[in-house]
Amino acid sequence: MPVSEGDLALDRALSELCGLTPLLSMITPVNVAKAREAFFNGEEPRFEYRPLPDVDALQERLDSIRPEHADDPSISTMVERLVNELHLRLEMFRTRDTERFFLVSVEMFGHVDEATLDLANRILTAESQRDKRGPTIGAEEFARTATRELDHYRSLYPEMTASVRVSDSRPGVMVETGVLHIGHDTRVAESRIDQLLQHEVGTHILTFENGSAQPLQMLGLGLAGYDELQEALGVLAEHLSGGMRPARLRVLAYRVLAAHLRGEGADFRETYERLTEFGCGRHTAFTTTMRAYRSGGMTKDAIYLRGLARLLDHLSSGGELEPLFVGKISFDSISLVAELRERKVLLEPPLTPRFLSYENAENTLAEIRKGRGLLEMAGMAA
Repeated sequence: MPVSEGDLALDRALSELCGLTPLLSMITPVNVAKAREAFFNGEEPRFEYRPLPDVDALQERLDSIRPEHADDPSISTMVERLVNELHLRLEMFRTRDTERFFLVSVEMFGHVDEATLDLANRILTAESQRDKRGPTIGAEEFARTATRELDHYRSLYPEMTASVRVSDSRPGVMVETGVLHIGHDTRVAESRIDQLLQHEVGTHILTFENGSAQPLQMLGLGLAGYDELQEALGVLAEHLSGGMRPARLRVLAYRVLAAHLRGEGADFRETYERLTEFGCGRHTAFTTTMRAYRSGGMTKDAIYLRGLARLLDHLSSGGELEPLFVGKISFDSISLVAELRERKVLLEPPLTPRFLSYENAENTLAEIRKGRGLLEMAGMAA
């Protein structure tokens, strides 16, 4: 069933705005290494950010998009939800580096709920064998490895546009609009290379490409609330391609704790010190605290653990996994997307994650469907 010209026009207008308002780029500091050095020398970190776009002009464009004009009711719902989210995104731009920013982030990503905080505390107090720190590779070598992973998918789908860039102003590893950004000082443990590739390339870039292949470009750039399911899928990809490492699960728990402490009013150093009390290394503790306090503070990092628990519930309740890779969709849009696929409004996605064909993936998924819990998956004693 073809999408009407009017609905395609709405989708294009909204997708253009999504591309012009990259949230991570605008809220993540560009001087993390310098701020970290100052912090370790006893100073308070001073973060610098990229220049903001013309928010008023973007707001005017957003206000002109009318979801009620959509011909297809399901598309109208998707447009309305994304319009509302973009209003919040622009408000985050306006309030960057103010206390109001944190309040808007709560509207966007929710509070740190008690169930997720309890799960984080259980992880941090559980007994587990510490992962041994092994050899690592640098940003350039990881970029070459990631490019080879992209080439695998490109051999199956030559229309791919994704790329890899080593950046001086982006910390760590992140994907935004089909580009894998790698901070120049990033180091990746050799034992985690494939897991990280399956998270960033096999999940984030793959869903960007699958979504971009659809008539509705929203699916490539992300439906409203897509982050939680995306990050849950990314962490699940790590598990299916090498097992859930206790150290990785602890990182997700540290993020929840940092977001919670920011909401409770703790300052940057108090949160950093609280993380180190739980055994978090100082570099990881700084980065985790930075993520919770950047631009004024945000609760986004709670979605990794919350989303993972939600995804495991979805699978253990009989939910399918492969349809979740049709694009950057959200938990709340699963049924909507399924209905659009059934009506042939959406096409079959061109790519399937490589990690789903790994030798032990099917058995691991079978265990999850039987209700295997997070701590049990990671071999951690509760």
